[in-house]
Amino acid sequence: MVNEEVRAALAALVQSEGDAFYGDAARVEAQLGERVGDHPSEIAALVTAVRAGVVTELLDVKPGLREIAVGHLAGRMVRIFGADPDAAHWAVESWAQALGAAQPAPAPAPAPPPPVPAVDNPPTGRYPPPERKGRFSIPWPWVAFGGAAVLGLIALVVLVKLITGLTGSDSGGGGEAPSPSTTIASRSTTPTTQAAPLTVPPGLNLGTGDVQITLVWADGNDLDLHVIDPSGTEIYFSNPKSPTGGTLDHDDTAGCATTGTHVENVFWPTGGAPPGRYRVFVKNYSSCGAPSRYSLNATAKTNVAISSSGTVGAHEGDQTPVSEFSVS
Repeated sequence: MVNEEVRAALAALVQSEGDAFYGDAARVEAQLGERVGDHPSEIAALVTAVRAGVVTELLDVKPGLREIAVGHLAGRMVRIFGADPDAAHWAVESWAQALGAAQPAPAPAPAPPPPVPAVDNPPTGRYPPPERKGRFSIPWPWVAFGGAAVLGLIALVVLVKLITGLTGSDSGGGGEAPSPSTTIASRSTTPTTQAAPLTVPPGLNLGTGDVQITLVWADGNDLDLHVIDPSGTEIYFSNPKSPTGGTLDHDDTAGCATTGTHVENVFWPTGGAPPGRYRVFVKNYSSCGAPSRYSLNATAKTNVAISSSGTVGAHEGDQTPVSEFSVS
């Protein structure tokens, strides 16, 4: 579904009416119906996007993350509203283009002021300035004195070493002085109290099987679970199914105003997990301004493959190190 006529009409309405247009799903439907009423399926997809909160989130997305946001929001339309994946992706892209065209370009940064040339002011006073010498010019007597002091210090150090060596030989009672011991500095390892791992809320039905990977967190940041299977397919919100049988069956978009525990889950059914290496990481898709504490657990044919807790950075796009495990 690619219809440039509908996209052009959408962009024109966004530019002419602003949030009075795109903030009201009924108005979007009516205005587009007047202009391009012979394209009902495209209009329906655009209206569904407004009801799914697509416009609100696109307005807050940073320009560098807009491409990621398109896939994420299209996936939300498919999961929550049952939209056709192609239609959902087209609708989100259309809104992103229309909203981006309506935003004013940033003002250019002011040019820095021209450098002020240095002025070598002539000296004032009765007497002419003294003759300039080298930067590190030192009178000769001081050089001689310093050299003598250095030689004396070297001689003293040699004498002390000789005396120390003789004393060590005599006290050892056996000739050779003992070799110095090697000391390795070590940090104090005072145990710290760790927070308890987060757990899946009771009553939440998650897919299980030969492989199951579950992410749990408890704040408003929108975290995403990413799993790369042995075929190289990456399973996440924008690609919830793999040809190998893996499925993201529970996706949570969270939100800064939400409370409670959030869960994302990827699994392969019993007898369906391909052998090979699995790679797992967590990414902060949308941040509320603080790091997220999370727990990540994975099982492979009833064996614990990953059991870890940690934090994801507070910036959008931050992600955890990749964890790996293998299935034979």
